[in-house]
Amino acid sequence: MLKRTFSFALGLFIFSALPLLALAQPTWTFEPFGKEKKPKEFEDRKLGSEKTAEKKFTVPRNFIQNTVTHYNYYYNANNRVNAIIERAKMSNKDDYSGMLSFYPYSISQTKTQTVEIDSVVLTSTAGILLHDLRNDWIDNMYLLIGKAYFLRGDFDSAAMTFQFINYNLFPRKRKNDDDNRIVGTNSSASGSSISIANKEKRNVLQKVMSLPPSRNDALIWLARTQIEQGEFGDAGGLINTLQQDPNLPKRLRNDLEEVNAYWFYKQGNYDSTAGHLQKALSNADNKQDKSRWEFLLAQLYEMNGEYDKASTYYTKASKHTVDPLLDIYARLNEAKMMKGTTPKELDKTISNLVRMGRRDKFDAYRDIVYYSAGQLSMKKPDTAAAIALYRRSLKYNEGNIGYKNRAFLELGDIAYGRKEYRLASAMYDSIQAGDSTLAERLARTEERKAALSKIVLAINNIEREDSLQRIAKLSEGERDDYVKKLLRRMRKENGLKDDPGYTGGDLLPIGSNNPAASLFDGNSKGEWYFYNSSLKSRGFSEFKSKWGNRVNLDNWRRKSAFEGMAGNPNNANIPNTVEAKLNDPNGTGGSELSYDGLLKDVPLTEEKMTASNETLASSLLDLARTYQNDLEEHQLAVDTYEDYLRRFPTRLQDGEVYLGLYYSYTKLGNKSKAEYYRGLLNKDFAASKSAQMLNSPGTSTDPKTKNPAATKKYEDIYNLFIEGDFEKAMAEKKQADNLYGVNYWTPQLLYIEALHHVKDRNDSLAITGLQSLVNTYPNSPLKDKASTMIDVLKRRSEIEKYLTELEVTRASDDPTIVVPESKPMVKVPVITKPADSVKKPVVAPPLTSGQFVMAPASPHLVMMVLDKVDGVYVNEAKNAFDRYNKENFYGQPITIAKDAVDAEHAVLLISSFPTADAALVYYDKIKRSAAREISWLPANKYSFIIITNENLQVLKSNKNFAGYKTLLNTQYPNRF
Repeated sequence: MLKRTFSFALGLFIFSALPLLALAQPTWTFEPFGKEKKPKEFEDRKLGSEKTAEKKFTVPRNFIQNTVTHYNYYYNANNRVNAIIERAKMSNKDDYSGMLSFYPYSISQTKTQTVEIDSVVLTSTAGILLHDLRNDWIDNMYLLIGKAYFLRGDFDSAAMTFQFINYNLFPRKRKNDDDNRIVGTNSSASGSSISIANKEKRNVLQKVMSLPPSRNDALIWLARTQIEQGEFGDAGGLINTLQQDPNLPKRLRNDLEEVNAYWFYKQGNYDSTAGHLQKALSNADNKQDKSRWEFLLAQLYEMNGEYDKASTYYTKASKHTVDPLLDIYARLNEAKMMKGTTPKELDKTISNLVRMGRRDKFDAYRDIVYYSAGQLSMKKPDTAAAIALYRRSLKYNEGNIGYKNRAFLELGDIAYGRKEYRLASAMYDSIQAGDSTLAERLARTEERKAALSKIVLAINNIEREDSLQRIAKLSEGERDDYVKKLLRRMRKENGLKDDPGYTGGDLLPIGSNNPAASLFDGNSKGEWYFYNSSLKSRGFSEFKSKWGNRVNLDNWRRKSAFEGMAGNPNNANIPNTVEAKLNDPNGTGGSELSYDGLLKDVPLTEEKMTASNETLASSLLDLARTYQNDLEEHQLAVDTYEDYLRRFPTRLQDGEVYLGLYYSYTKLGNKSKAEYYRGLLNKDFAASKSAQMLNSPGTSTDPKTKNPAATKKYEDIYNLFIEGDFEKAMAEKKQADNLYGVNYWTPQLLYIEALHHVKDRNDSLAITGLQSLVNTYPNSPLKDKASTMIDVLKRRSEIEKYLTELEVTRASDDPTIVVPESKPMVKVPVITKPADSVKKPVVAPPLTSGQFVMAPASPHLVMMVLDKVDGVYVNEAKNAFDRYNKENFYGQPITIAKDAVDAEHAVLLISSFPTADAALVYYDKIKRSAAREISWLPANKYSFIIITNENLQVLKSNKNFAGYKTLLNTQYPNRF
């Protein structure tokens, strides 16, 4: 009865007291019920926490309270917290082919365990309320409540709980001490060091009977909570303060290194992450977690080009892990570690991987091993070897959809790069949907597939009609012999009777003179089909005669076609004759394998020949348009247009063929050919729509003469490029090029598109675009930059190898400078006026605007603010101004650093200048030069200001650009 009574009272108390606990202030007052009244039967009852001030805390009471709080409440709540994390780890599935997450679980996985988390909060709260608040486990219970809120994703409540521990649960020195020391004070620190942690001086009995005080732990958990909230500035300040704190106990140093590594990891600073994570390895909960961190550490070192360290930690991860999959990937990645990028080193690494693929131990992971070897072959590059390795990866892949899709995607990209578009289309079609790991690449692939499907259809139509016309041109006897031989072979391949005289009706399987009966009817023995050996044997023979040796695999038709294509990439096993038309169930030829059926579509009459030529001509034009507009393969477009002119010189489609040739030759930089077809178009089709498109202002080669609608469209496309929405920009650019003419592609658009290709390491595409800029726009100010970038891209591997192998040594300290003795200076008497007669200057107070304060005499930065500009273009702007400073301010210590104010505003900080006036001199020069140095960046996308470091920190906090510019223009009218 007493137990039920206390449970009921506890339930009422928890819901009324939790809001007060969350809003607790440094002065720890305890009002458990507030305005709520206890039920009548509990009005005279008090909880243990309410009796804290009424009884002396004697040794027996201390022992009883500590024991009960520990084993009845803390023990159970702490076990539930650990169980929540363990279940989240078990449900987490790591993708070792990509960068691992920092922790082996996520908040999204822990927050689903609401029942367990609520149980932790209730148990911990009960442990606090039912016991004397002077026992040693109260702070530990509060820490568990904070952890529970954290695991539930309720970061505000978690932060308030950790702050409550910080404010109220630090050890007091004296009975009446009111030391409300908080973060950032140094009231009790020695010297000038800031101390926010408390010393942990505990006797032997305390060490045996209780845990250390939780206040220091709460500070570290508070930093982690701030990181999850994205408050990196607050978290960084707290971490930095704790690093310098002499009172932080040694037991928490590794915890602090862990949180510091996480702070860098969340911001993408992987170099610093590796340094701190290495120190925090001993903080892992168990052997598996440690091996996982070692794997992540190896990945970080690999990203930073430190292959020796990466190899070391991959080896350690392989030795320590109990997860066979992590072991496989660790061994695989260790085998890929290269000490150089020469072909010999690559060949050695590829050989190691191939040897791994032959070992029985890695039998289940051969698809991954061979795929990785193929990736390395592409670095040489050796596409032939890569194709063979990707094929082996597919051969041994029995259900790993992710790597199967990757292999098909790589094979498709290789075929696409070789301009084997039908093979590329087949590979892309083999990619299965639902693979989120390839989301970014698949978006580009889907765009390609739409164009490739047009190309495949057009090429198949062209080859089929060519084949049919060749048969039609044979003599009657030659045609009769050819068709009979073809029919005999096709019937045999399809398991049908070899009866050349057969001219119609249903076709019977080989060896059958009667219509096939149902396998499940007419059984004289009365046995079920699968129990009748003779019926099963006949069924097997008939199946094999019709379908051949079919392997037991998914998508076996496609796989069979793929193997044929990969073995003969020139024709890729793609049907390209009359046989394909007749053998295609979905084609117009049907599937009737008879003499009359084969001859049905051969154009033997004038009417059929005209229809065949019409199909041929339209397919050639469709193919040329697709090359030109969808793929921008202008050389292929030119070849197709020229082939069309040779075949159909009088079918010019109202000048469209001449317009297409003019457009493509212009893109190729062949001005003489472009002008030739321009002249033909204006001569023969002067009044056509094609001529109007060519000669309208919107399509003029003069960039100054623009159609307003076209200008607006291209400005929008330009902004999409700058803001990083590359896929959408490319799609809209193609539409605009088709709509507004043939040469509106400005040098700026070419340049920024090339920069994006460089970022994605598509160097060949970048060089093609830059070369087009150089050839088409020789007077553009970007021509020299484009030429330089072409040279750099062609030597990228050489430059990267040099930088990787470069050993940077710290310069020695400057030698002491000895100043020679000089003659004594002669003192000149100074005539001074009496103090009363000296007029003191009037010093005006500094200008302010909100939190901003002008300080003209303080050091200043020149800051370039970029509005919604993708990171690749921010980097290029930084590189441009680095070159500008070297050329125009040689020898001056001017540096440029990247930073960000918010998600939309990146900044370049140019430092440093001793005063505002010095900063203004540089500001005026760089503002005038910017239009030339970064001509590819629209003027409305950037601006310049000058700012002190103090005002910069305020600006990062309040994001008030308008307020700060108002202050600048007040101090320096109309300058900003």
